Amino acid sequence: MSEEALASFVAALDRDAIPDAVADRAGLAIADTVGAILGGTSDPAVAALTAEWAERNGGQSTLFGTAGQRTSAYKAAFCNATAGTVLELDEGHRFAAGHPAIHTLPAVLADGEGSFKRGEELLVAFVAGYEAAVRAARLVVPLTSGYHPHGTWGAVGAAAGVARLREFDADRTLQAMRIAANYAQHTRFAAATEGATVRNGYAGMSNLAGLLAADQAQAGFTGLADGVARHLEPLAGEGLHRDALADGLGETWELEHGYFKRHAACRYTHPVLDGLAALQRDHEIDPADVTAVRVETYPAAAGLDEPHPRNALQAKFSIPFAVGTALTTGETGKAAFTDEALTAAADDIAERVEVTVADDIAERVPDERGARVIIELGEETLTTEVRAARGGEDDPFTEAELKEKFGDLVAPVIGAGQVEDLWTAAREPAAPRVLCTLSRA
Repeated sequence: MSEEALASFVAALDRDAIPDAVADRAGLAIADTVGAILGGTSDPAVAALTAEWAERNGGQSTLFGTAGQRTSAYKAAFCNATAGTVLELDEGHRFAAGHPAIHTLPAVLADGEGSFKRGEELLVAFVAGYEAAVRAARLVVPLTSGYHPHGTWGAVGAAAGVARLREFDADRTLQAMRIAANYAQHTRFAAATEGATVRNGYAGMSNLAGLLAADQAQAGFTGLADGVARHLEPLAGEGLHRDALADGLGETWELEHGYFKRHAACRYTHPVLDGLAALQRDHEIDPADVTAVRVETYPAAAGLDEPHPRNALQAKFSIPFAVGTALTTGETGKAAFTDEALTAAADDIAERVEVTVADDIAERVPDERGARVIIELGEETLTTEVRAARGGEDDPFTEAELKEKFGDLVAPVIGAGQVEDLWTAAREPAAPRVLCTLSRA
């Protein structure tokens, strides 16, 4: 069966089997994810929970962005994964329609730090977990209407990564993956679009569940036969794609099809923001002259049409606000999507934005997720189309651009003097304990 083949692949994976280009990409994804985690530690709710757990609990796993406080692997994985999602700057995968790195790395780091694993072991476990996570996603994508991808299939990847780190055999790895699938959450996309910040903990729970599943499998618990598919089946909007679990194992590396983000908002907004950036480069656009903005895009993105977000999370899932903040501030990074960025000026522009579905753009999903942006300036009209947002395989960011993003997120937390060392440690990657030590404030 496909799930057995995937478990066997995970259990047998070693560094020699991973092409150098894939290993290099994995190091870049690890570094980018560490940056997203540290950048998100400033979120007030994340910081408050981290401080509470740091004060009450001892352990072997680092809470990122603290002065070296450690807690249990479960709690560190939850806090660090949650921090990594709050900014909407974490790595993603278009065919998974979600974010496999943040669903895998925090659990692997937390477990590897406490067991003094080496950097090569971290790399192999991360690759194993990532490949398993994306294949679990492909099993069920497109998701049943209303589901948010965070917290659904990701626990399978976290469990696979931890299983590989602990050197489980194929059967024990399979049990861990089956048990983890049982812990898939019934996550609602509405939490994001309505600004309910419980959504920020979805990936945290997946990492915690992956660790728990590995512990249970190690202790002798067993999972439901065909459990990955049977537990995740309710999520599958068009039925299960069973062959996806084993498709191309060892030949097609899903890591090579991921994307990186520089706009601090839902990926669905990115082609719009890329289009706006292009227009702003070529034209001087005074927000006061904007009479209307029309955005034509694909159906999932067109649903992000709330013009008046109430908080930073909801703002990240609002195309009208994204347009408003980009036009009024010229920025689309972390500072452009905060509670402080919810200004009257951005709100005024958002009121003038109309978001609709364009059939020609919808037909190209999932190979392309694009947008057409039309700005009306009195008698002048500016138009641009983006077929796919930057950061993916068709239009990747340079390593220098990603390193700049990393520095912007990390320096305010650990100090500018530590940025280069942490980048190198994450990029290689170094041993989990070294990497986590460098992630202290």
